[in-house]
Amino acid sequence: MTVPSLCIIALLFVVVMVPIASAETDPTILHKLAKEAQLHVEMQIEESDPPQVWDLLNNGTEHVNLILNSTTVEESEEHFLAAMKSFQEAVELMEDDTLESTNTPDYIAILNRNIRHFDQLLYLADAYNMQYNQTALSNLFDTARTMIQHDDEGVVQVLNQIEYNIRLLSEEIVAVATEKEQELALQYAKKYLVHLDRFLEVADDSDIPDDIIQQIRALRTELSEATTSHVIVSIIQEIISIKEGLELNQGDQLQLWSLHLEDAVRQAWVDGTIDDVEYTSALVTLEKCRFFLDIEELDEAESLLVNLDNWLVEIEQARLQ
Repeated sequence: MTVPSLCIIALLFVVVMVPIASAETDPTILHKLAKEAQLHVEMQIEESDPPQVWDLLNNGTEHVNLILNSTTVEESEEHFLAAMKSFQEAVELMEDDTLESTNTPDYIAILNRNIRHFDQLLYLADAYNMQYNQTALSNLFDTARTMIQHDDEGVVQVLNQIEYNIRLLSEEIVAVATEKEQELALQYAKKYLVHLDRFLEVADDSDIPDDIIQQIRALRTELSEATTSHVIVSIIQEIISIKEGLELNQGDQLQLWSLHLEDAVRQAWVDGTIDDVEYTSALVTLEKCRFFLDIEELDEAESLLVNLDNWLVEIEQARLQ
């Protein structure tokens, strides 16, 4: 894997894993972070990249646009993860331009690309609270720029030195990221298991075939026992793939949404974000919603859930300000 690809994948990891642990149930935050990752990938794509790269970017962008249009928190998170998966696959397909891959290298383009990669590495270093003295590389950038202006062939050696230093910094960041990734993956798996249990609770009373439910239950067991980040991500992606092929009717979808909102309300109360009166009021709203679902007044139930969801989002946004 090239240093630029490694840099971008590490960047995507920061955007994917850290926000999910902190953003909790706010789709607006997930959308903002996914959009940021999209822009970082767009910076790297060039006209010479294969069509598959552009297809993956477009697919990821579609999922980004769907995050805010989701009817449930779980659905918004699944669009978020699907977008990040497409972006990462696009990055892995990109062909890195190196000094050895061209007979007439465009030194300015190579230098500018290295500068962009370095800026992204500094972004990552800051995200991990890493201290890095950038003076040496900044001086090398200035030296290379001057040598290019004077057609000094010695610029090849300077550019190689720049890439070497970038590689060292990238390796340091990846070492820190690997440790952090493990911790965050375990945190996310714990959270996703709660969402999955709610889904299975509704699925048991739905028209979903029993063999599909059993398959998801088996994956749930695997996820609860997983201890490494790549296994956790792989299992969750498999579950998402299965669920994308399922269709819950409107009543089941609203029931699932109400369960997710109940979890969010309870967590907000435990965290002290809402007080006892607000907590009780929210529970009353959820009880009314269940009544409307029982008598199949779906529009009334959906209206209550929309209002409750908007209220929770407003509270979370106020907390983050």
